[in-house]
This record gives sequence, structure tokens and C-alpha cells, in this order.
Amino acid sequence: MRKGFTLLELLIVVVILGILALIAAPTLLNAADQARNGAVKANISAAASSVTSRFALNGTETATQVATNVAASLNTNNKNPITGTGAAYSTTAGAAEGIVTLVGTDATDSIEIKGYGVGGTELITKVINAPQ
Repeated sequence: MRKGFTLLELLIVVVILGILALIAAPTLLNAADQARNGAVKANISAAASSVTSRFALNGTETATQVATNVAASLNTNNKNPITGTGAAYSTTAGAAEGIVTLVGTDATDSIEIKGYGVGGTELITKVINAPQ
């Protein structure tokens, strides 16, 4: 009696492994993008929290000044979570991968915060108004 696998059995195993690889690869690649987008969302929350605090503590600053100061402060310890280099926060409106923009509007005393994920896709927009 012979021991071992037939060629047909080995081919079936190879086909099954190939199918599993086709299913798993996109899922794993998507997980990396979701993690990067999650980091951008965390940066958006940090910006919103910082803007709210700064508005409450510094009643004399305009919305543009608050946006500029918050972006500068947060950039000291944060890098772009998608590229790993460069600033994570900007006061210039526009879509760029991994960037959170803080755009102050002095007329309405508000700051619009937008975060852009993988591929420059807009993830979240928040508007923070100064307390009256």
C-alpha cells in the first residue's frame, strides 16, 4: 500500500489556498486604510477639543487666530498619519491626504474643521462656534 497524496488531492489544496488568498488580500489591505483614516478622525477630535478649549479660555482671539494657534500647537507633536511626514494640521482649505484643516471665519466667529483620509477623501466636517 502506498502512502502519500495524489496529484489531484494536491491540486485541490492549492486551489483552496488560492481562493482563500484572493478573499483575504483585499480585506487586509482595506484594514490598513481604515487604520489610517481612524488616525485622521482622532486628529479631527483633537482639533475640535482644542478649538473649543481655546475659544473658552481666550475670549479676545479671533476665529482665524484660534485656528492658526491650534494648528501650530497640534503640529508640534503630530505628523501626517498617512504619509508619516509633514504637518497633520493646516489652516489652508483644501483636500490633501491625512490633513486636518482648520479654517476660521471671523465674521461668524466659527472654525470649520475638515479631515481628509486616504486618497484625499473628506471624512468628517465639524463647525465649532465661539461661545457668546
